[in-house]
Amino acid sequence: SSGINAEYGGLWEDHVIEWLAQAGAGKILFLTYEDLVEDTERELKKIAEFLGVELTEELKKQVLHEGKFETMQKNPVVNNSSNGIDVKTTPFIRKGNVGGWRDYLTGEQSTELDKAIAKVHAVGGRVRCTLENN
Repeated sequence: SSGINAEYGGLWEDHVIEWLAQAGAGKILFLTYEDLVEDTERELKKIAEFLGVELTEELKKQVLHEGKFETMQKNPVVNNSSNGIDVKTTPFIRKGNVGGWRDYLTGEQSTELDKAIAKVHAVGGRVRCTLENN
């Protein structure tokens, strides 16, 4: 079979397409890591609006700090060290770079990822693996 097969739950692209089909219900907010890296404040405003939360300057400052890669990397709940995982040998949070997959996937795997992304794009999904200026 082709596609990006997750260890649990089937193909990544099928999972994304199923959620995209529910987009019209208005109860799902679609964000990408690339968008968050590109303009964190813009995406934070989207999240606050979606949740109906007033984004005060104090809250924005706190969320931006807690959401920083460096902060998350040190947080045991986020980095999985609270689950007994040795983050030095098995990092859950690797580098925080857009496009980091290039360091981990083979050419064949990258081709499969391209096919999976094409399936998501075909149904109107917006997925990207780079920033516009990368």
